[in-house]
Order: sequence, then structure tokens, then C-alpha cells
Amino acid sequence: MLFSKTELKQKFQQPLPGTASHLKMAPPNRAKELLEKENHLLTARQSAVMVLLFPSNNRLQAIYIKRSEYDGVHSGQIAFPGGKQEKTDPGFEATALRETFEEIGVTADKIEIIGQLSDLFIPPSNFIVKPFVGYCTHQPAYKLDPREIQAVVEIDLADFYSENRIFEKEFSTGTAGKTIKAPYFAINGIEIWGATAMITSELLDVLNH
Repeated sequence: MLFSKTELKQKFQQPLPGTASHLKMAPPNRAKELLEKENHLLTARQSAVMVLLFPSNNRLQAIYIKRSEYDGVHSGQIAFPGGKQEKTDPGFEATALRETFEEIGVTADKIEIIGQLSDLFIPPSNFIVKPFVGYCTHQPAYKLDPREIQAVVEIDLADFYSENRIFEKEFSTGTAGKTIKAPYFAINGIEIWGATAMITSELLDVLNH
């Protein structure tokens, strides 16, 4: 699948499916918390991520990262570049661009923001995530922060629409051996679950609209 930049922009100008898309990939016990997102807006920490797309061989690619192993909630997970908003950031878009540069070395001048997806509340870390959709005209050059990033993972978005891509199993939450049963995307040996899967679900629904 490949859309022109103009076509992509038009898709993100349409009403977003939001929670309906998030619930498709949400752990069962998180559904109630997602529906009550407004109750957490005043106390949750603020963050932003970058859903970065680029064309390659007549296919649209999405850029994910594999986080480094550490003693924390998101250790080793597949994610989008991003992180918490700093006081010096003039806005959430700036947060997403700054974090993308710090984590994978792609500078803001190489990225055009073409849309935004729905805010997502993440209960385990008490974050509200604002996903921005960026577009690069070609595959960017990467420079990884080894403290935070193990690898960049590029995924052809068409692969998500293939049959038998969604499964369910127990995942470690990274907290005292606790686990959670959750749906996940299985793509080329990569497992995408949690907030990243929920954001991806909305991205796929928007593109498929």
C-alpha cells in the first residue's frame, strides 16, 4: 500500500475513530480505564510520540523502535519514538520531534507533520500520550541513543492487513513478575502490544478509511 503525501494528509483531516480503534488492541482489563480517560486528564503526565512514515519500493513503511532492557514498565518493548514533555518544549509537536531526534537521530527538518492521532491514556505509567504522524520523503538515516534504543524496526504497513496477524497471550508488565493478557500484532517475528498496538490500530483504521 502506498499513498501520496497529499492523500495521507486528507485521511488525517477526517474524524478519528479514537477509542473504538484503541479497544481492538487493548487488554480486557484496560477497557474501562480507556473509556474513563477524562477522569485522568488532570493528574496524568503528558507525553508525545512520533508515528513516522516513509515510502519505499511503492510501499508505505512505519518506523518503530525496540527499547533497551531496563528495570521499568516499558523495558524491551516495541514502541514509537517519544517521551514525556519537558518544560522547555513549546508544544507537544515539539516534544515528539525532540524525542525522535534524541532517540533515533532523525532531525526535525527531515520530518513533515501530516496529522495527529487520538490521545491515549496509559494506566501503568500514568501518561497521556499524544501521537503525531510524521512523513519523510525517503528512508531516514538513524543515529540511535544506545541507552534507550536497541534497534529501529521498519515495518511495511501492508503487513498489518494480512490474515492471522493478531494473537493474544500473557505479557510481563515489568513490575514484580506481574503479567497481563493482551492482544498483539505478530509481524516478522516482532510482537507489538500495549499502547503501541492501540495507536497502530487507529493508524490502520484511518488509512483504511
